[in-house]
Amino acid sequence: EALDKIYELTHGQPYLVQLIGFVLVRRYNDQVFELGSDRDPVFTVKDVEAIINDTDFFKRGRYYFHGVWSQAKQGAKGQQAILQVLAPHPQGLSYHSAIAEVSKKGFDEKNLEEAIKTLQRHDVVEETQGRLSIIVELFRRWLVQQM
Repeated sequence: EALDKIYELTHGQPYLVQLIGFVLVRRYNDQVFELGSDRDPVFTVKDVEAIINDTDFFKRGRYYFHGVWSQAKQGAKGQQAILQVLAPHPQGLSYHSAIAEVSKKGFDEKNLEEAIKTLQRHDVVEETQGRLSIIVELFRRWLVQQM
């Protein structure tokens, strides 16, 4: 269950998977060896949620989050605007709603379609059943915190 949760949050992005594993082990070592707590050595969904809800987690992952955000500034115009429109919607938005929202910010629809294709090529955004969403849940949450 904990592994499923980690995949749900990271979509398998190696940097984030490794970061979660590192923080889980560090937390476990602190609990067992520093605090003397008696706990099961198997990580749970509750353990995963505890570390990602800690404000330090997103600071530790800043290289990944800032890297993806910076990359979205390069190339096709409107990538960052698309991400900002999608971020508040964990279940995504319809393709047409997303385009309409970003168009209100002064972006041309043709450019936005290219921006979406670029984000899809970089595995940042996916379209499933006509809905656009941010693939990596932790990145989506980080974006919401930045807004």
